[in-house]
Amino acid sequence: MLKTTEILIGDYLFLRLKQLGIETVFGVPGDYELALLDLVEPLGLKWIGTPNELIGAYAADGYARINGAGALVTTFGPGELSALCGIGGSYCESVPIVHIVGYPKISLQKTDKILHHTLGDGRYDRYQKISSELSCATTVLDDYLTAASEIDRVLTAMMYHSKPGYIGISEDIAYAKIPSSSLNTPIPRTLSPPAPEVQAPALSAIINTLQSSKVPVLMIDGGAARSSWAQYVNPLINTLKIPFFVTGMGKGIADESSPYYQGCYAGDGSYPATVIDAVEAADCILWLGNFPADFNTGMFTQRLTNKTIIDLQRFSLSVNDTKYDNAPITFILPSLTKSLPPLPSLPSTPLSLSLPPLPSTSSPITHDLFFPLLSPFLRPTDIIITETGTVQVGITLTHLPPNSLAWTQQVYGSIGYAAAAAAGASVAALHPTSAHNRIVLITGEGSLQLSIQSLSLFRRVGVPVVVFILNNKGYTIERFFRGWEAGYNDVADWDYLKLFEGFAPATEGEKEERELLFKGYRVKTLGELEDFLGDGEKLLLGKKATCVEVIVGKEDAVEPLKRTFKSASEGGGK
Repeated sequence: MLKTTEILIGDYLFLRLKQLGIETVFGVPGDYELALLDLVEPLGLKWIGTPNELIGAYAADGYARINGAGALVTTFGPGELSALCGIGGSYCESVPIVHIVGYPKISLQKTDKILHHTLGDGRYDRYQKISSELSCATTVLDDYLTAASEIDRVLTAMMYHSKPGYIGISEDIAYAKIPSSSLNTPIPRTLSPPAPEVQAPALSAIINTLQSSKVPVLMIDGGAARSSWAQYVNPLINTLKIPFFVTGMGKGIADESSPYYQGCYAGDGSYPATVIDAVEAADCILWLGNFPADFNTGMFTQRLTNKTIIDLQRFSLSVNDTKYDNAPITFILPSLTKSLPPLPSLPSTPLSLSLPPLPSTSSPITHDLFFPLLSPFLRPTDIIITETGTVQVGITLTHLPPNSLAWTQQVYGSIGYAAAAAAGASVAALHPTSAHNRIVLITGEGSLQLSIQSLSLFRRVGVPVVVFILNNKGYTIERFFRGWEAGYNDVADWDYLKLFEGFAPATEGEKEERELLFKGYRVKTLGELEDFLGDGEKLLLGKKATCVEVIVGKEDAVEPLKRTFKSASEGGGK
């Protein structure tokens, strides 16, 4: 417990971050925040400067998904606006990030002088108002007497809602002193448990519904702030002993080596296709974190009418039309595991995603072959991050190893997200408590061009990263919307391997170790791909990062994606 002494408000803010388990701060320096940044490292936090603010926001998102919360620091105006696309994704997919913005001094704001980074109209509240649409709570500290309570209010809301929060702070406020005593009262990191009179009937409703059903299944989705409840899923699976499925957004939460795992359900884009009949034959679905967005449902091609849906969300659960408030998924899941009586066991065998007969080794690489071939390459300690679009559908063809972790930005879908998020995740994976020691990034060349500067972070920070770039000379998923010949779907041809090396130049003392520090490969045939994936020694060459450019056909796409768009165009779904 801290003694009551005086402390700088800036120190108070960063110490609060440490108490929330945030040990790394991402961002881009700017003049209005420089004095604030001087306080970061003396307090034991690590600063990682990113190539731009958007990459910083994506990196903070990836870090927070592993660590539980993240932080980004930008300057007022252009800096914070540049980060907002990334903050929007975190808001959509319930990732708690505090966005700290360095403001002009209060004394300067009170003059009639026009300051840089403003809109030239003397107003300083416009950017906060914009951010308020993408944050669960905002504040601009303008009074040292209320600074501590305002910081605590925003951080408390951020953790409670699992959404971004916004704190504006100027140099004169950051260096004002306040009592440190408030630091003795912790910010709650988790939700409060429900009252017994709320939890008991909610659990009874779930258990009674499951017991009365004849063909129940478990569906693992990605809503409700998935990282907060993911740890409770595998024990529930082992207790339920019923078939379970994932959605695209929920892939990477559950152990796919379980005999109860049956595949990915996305309406007509399900994989394997047998999943469609299996799910749609169920009479009851226990659905964790249901998020019925378009790509997550195979463009709304699910057919789930006349079924009992038990829908568990962050703050409540519903059994069909009956809603139980104040019944958070983070408490209901472990309680359900403990209180479930034996259910009738349903026949279930481990899902085998066997490869079709492979063509000759000189054959070109297809998406339908790349993703299944990736399965034995992956390790139990991997974190697999996939880009939006074709890749996030393709990863459903990959069988993930136990104890791995995977996600994709399924709903917000900002292309370029995955590379920068992988950089942030690689930093979080350095923590001694992390069970993961390698990042596998899978992206398309078009998406990577939006955030390719992220590759420079892999040289400097984090655990080793393997980057797969699927290059088909253009945007694939957009071609389904407007045809394969639309010129605006083309992508400039870059030499990704040279760029990969250029973003991570060897220092004078590393030149002899160059081959050990970074490796780049280009594979064009199935034989070349199999050689790379099967040669474990290659994986040891890149101590920090390995880049693999995979050349695929311009009009190639994974079969589930083709089925989804075909069905959607024909009016499939409910």
